[in-house]
Amino acid sequence: MLSSIISRIIIWFLSFALLLLLLLVPMDTVFVEGRGGSFMGATYDYQVARHVENIKTFFTYIRETGGLGTDEAGDPIMAKILTVFLRSLLIFLPAIVIGFFLGITKGIFDFKNRKSKRKLLGQPVTIGLLSIPDIVIIVSIQLAVIFLYRHGLVDISLYGHDRLENVLMNILYLSIYPVMFISNITYKTLEAEQGLDYVRTARSKGTGELKVLYIHMLKNGMPKILSHSNTMVLYTLSNLFIVEVFTEYRGAAFYMYHTLGSATEFYVGALFTPDTIAQIGYVFLFTLVILFFNIVSGVARAKVTLREGSR
Repeated sequence: MLSSIISRIIIWFLSFALLLLLLLVPMDTVFVEGRGGSFMGATYDYQVARHVENIKTFFTYIRETGGLGTDEAGDPIMAKILTVFLRSLLIFLPAIVIGFFLGITKGIFDFKNRKSKRKLLGQPVTIGLLSIPDIVIIVSIQLAVIFLYRHGLVDISLYGHDRLENVLMNILYLSIYPVMFISNITYKTLEAEQGLDYVRTARSKGTGELKVLYIHMLKNGMPKILSHSNTMVLYTLSNLFIVEVFTEYRGAAFYMYHTLGSATEFYVGALFTPDTIAQIGYVFLFTLVILFFNIVSGVARAKVTLREGSR
């Protein structure tokens, strides 16, 4: 298991190094001018020497500043990145926790009611919400809130980050997919567990259905559910950009999106810009989150293998 963790750290390091190389690609542009200096076109001129110079300059910059340096206002870039990153974690981590525990609860509900009259509220709802794009669900919730606001039933701010309702609404938006994803995984896991020998043995001994479900099936299926945490985190991180930008929640995803700039902007003669430095900081922190949950997923998968081998 230790070797698996080390290998994942090595893969993360290589992946981050590759992303760093991509972020430090030189932005040299050759402009074509017409009469009177009018703009006629531009072509990108990539040179290996300039790329190497970018890399050397970046590491020199990091060594001399002892971090990511300061922005145009003289404020430490890393301090700002950490502040907005913690703001993102304020909605991301609760969404993951809610997604996991409420997802398991929903999956159990789907499994227990798969043959009852309430089955329409189970798996069909789960699959249906998984099939709908997140932006559609967010807009639908916002339209519902606006409708209630017009009738004087609620007073909720839908945009911003500085109010408790902004945080709660974004947690709601961000947790919908994890809940449905884990619910679907839990349902399929319980379906697979119910046909195993140890379940039939427990039932033949007169063990109650609830005890079989919670003490045996869910307990033995939990590592399998945990092994999908990495996939859930990746989807939730991608949704974080959609949620923050759409609701103007000023977290790390919001600012990273804006540091990417416009495709029509050119930086003539620049090795790299302050935005590039900030992007590297954001990428480093986001990939650390992915690494953490990747390790959790790997450990859970190892436990699944050990349990299945011992049966």
